[in-house]
Amino acid sequence: MITGASDRIGLELAKECLDLGYHAVIHYRTSPEPAASSFNGDGRVAFIQADLTESPEKFITDVQKLRVPPLAGLINNASVFETGDMSAPDHFDRVLTVNTLVPLKLSAAFAKSVKNGWIINITDAYIHNKSKKYQNYRVSKLFLEEITRQQAYLYAPAIRVNAIAPGAILPAAGEARESFDSLKKNIPMNRTGDPAHIRQALRFLIENDYMTGNVIQVDGGFGL
Repeated sequence: MITGASDRIGLELAKECLDLGYHAVIHYRTSPEPAASSFNGDGRVAFIQADLTESPEKFITDVQKLRVPPLAGLINNASVFETGDMSAPDHFDRVLTVNTLVPLKLSAAFAKSVKNGWIINITDAYIHNKSKKYQNYRVSKLFLEEITRQQAYLYAPAIRVNAIAPGAILPAAGEARESFDSLKKNIPMNRTGDPAHIRQALRFLIENDYMTGNVIQVDGGFGL
């Protein structure tokens, strides 16, 4: 089960799960494209639409009603990436709800209904630097990192909980390619990444059943 998986990194995560032999349930909020076209006719893929802020606990029950094999894993990928700082508490509340509380509640519901499985949260490699421009977003993802560790401790040994923190992998929506490419000057590897690097991290966390409570930085060394 992958939230926010109709495009971008979420879609790549779904493809990797299929390559690993899983079926995939792709969540979307407004449109299933381009995933619907990519997986047209693939019986291993199911789609489900939902606004996860309304009833995230019920969402896991709705997924289990689909004609798919029993849930084995949950990838919390859906998020909002917006400018905003704590001088706008209403905005902070909305970002925190989507990026932090929804994954927390989905994971709690998953852990109650799945006897043995794994959860992977998608955080962000850039959240440890201070930023007024994206302050609310970064704080929400910092909370998610700590929730990853706390839930790993809480749900062990039945449920493993880890996270992937992508660095400069894809330009943000509306970001010019030139602006995105300029990020490499601050990256020790001197280049931006690729969704394939996130897929490799996902595969590692799924296959290694002795890892829990970890956050894998896929950032070319940015966080050093």
